[in-house]
Amino acid sequence: GSRQQQSTTTTTMLSRVASASLRTARAARSNVQATTRRNMGGGAHWMEVSKIHTQWGEAFGALCWLWIFHRARNDLPVVLGFRHPWEHAEDPWALHDHIANEAELQADWEKFNDKAIKPGEDDDDDEDDEDDDDEDDDDEDDDDDE
Repeated sequence: GSRQQQSTTTTTMLSRVASASLRTARAARSNVQATTRRNMGGGAHWMEVSKIHTQWGEAFGALCWLWIFHRARNDLPVVLGFRHPWEHAEDPWALHDHIANEAELQADWEKFNDKAIKPGEDDDDDEDDEDDDDEDDDDEDDDDDE
């Protein structure tokens, strides 16, 4: 029995030492945290702002959100991929002035367009052909020199 009593006493003594050292470590850790607390900005108080600054901040914050919603209304389908950016809706701010001689301008444009697309009416084609002939002649002259 004395051996069993001695082992129990040793175990009890070791458990007391272990629990005491754990309590000491916990207390030291909490003290370290309490003493190393940082007070950024010169103190633990919150920044104090006047009432007018708070109201101006809220007003401009609301304005920013209104702008975001306005842009989302116009651009969200493009951002989400529902339509291409070049497929614009009709511009509500476009000027729709009445042109007095619109039929005459349209006729002039059609006449110009018809002239522009007729093949063979271009003066540059004739000049290019003449230049091509000269280059061919130069090549033949070079062959004769050899």
